[in-house]
Amino acid sequence: MTLVVAGYNFDENPWRSIDNIKESTGVRGEGLFAVADSIITSFSSNGHSPLLSGFKKIKEIPVKLWQPYFIGENFKSYNSVFLQVECFVAFAGSTLTAQHVIDLISNHLATLRIDFQSGDFETDGEYVVKKICDPNNLIRNGYTSVYGDDMFIPEKHYQGLLTAEYIAEVVEYSINKALSSAQKYKLDEKSLREMYTEFILGVNCPSTESDLLIKYTMKQRTNIDGMIEVYVVSERIEEGSVAVIGMNSRFGELAQDKAKEAIENGLSLKSEMTTFVKDAINEVNAEGSFQIAMPIVIKSLENRRVSKQVIAEET
Repeated sequence: MTLVVAGYNFDENPWRSIDNIKESTGVRGEGLFAVADSIITSFSSNGHSPLLSGFKKIKEIPVKLWQPYFIGENFKSYNSVFLQVECFVAFAGSTLTAQHVIDLISNHLATLRIDFQSGDFETDGEYVVKKICDPNNLIRNGYTSVYGDDMFIPEKHYQGLLTAEYIAEVVEYSINKALSSAQKYKLDEKSLREMYTEFILGVNCPSTESDLLIKYTMKQRTNIDGMIEVYVVSERIEEGSVAVIGMNSRFGELAQDKAKEAIENGLSLKSEMTTFVKDAINEVNAEGSFQIAMPIVIKSLENRRVSKQVIAEET
């Protein structure tokens, strides 16, 4: 099992300890955070047994937007990166499913391309971002099309193209694409339980500099052929709330209450959620279970870069 809690940064209010100050709620800071335990367990008749410690359940993933390269007025290739940022993706559930999904997310986010689409290049064209698997007009047209000197000017045409919302769409597409590989097999309830995995995306928008936190929950449905297929639905986490995956049924509601309390009292939300995860681990371990365990890993996303902190077991 796993416990991951992610949220928006709320910094400690410097006025919270001063008497007669009514406004003491948390101060919304820049960026996002995710806190997770780092143990991998197996389940047997004896319960959850630890397999690996220090496992990365929050992955930092590069996002690269490639710009087109021209020789004269003709498109040649994509050979340089116009923009590169980082996001994080956390998971809880099947490590095999997560590895497949995160590989596909990483591949898609590292190969985004600027394309141009229109019916008339002179009047109604627009510059767009495409996945590497999308139909690409520049590649398709190749040397058959000629582009003017007033087109494909990076500082004029490329600014603001890549958004957090588009990155979230690519992540959702990648998850569903990875899960679709299971549709060729007849899935039963046991197989579905074994592959069940949840995800959280944290991203700073390259266009607006706003923060976006998305939770992806796995669902199932029966298709027209009578086969069970799995997919994810996305949920945007609002500021003031946290995303909880893994042991959500046990700790999710309490985490929301603690987050609300932390913000109302002007405390650092990241610090309070770190303490919350640590207390949850201690509670579970006190029951003789290792469903979650130390060390704790904290990933912070600020200025479109991910940093890491590890809190080891107390000696």
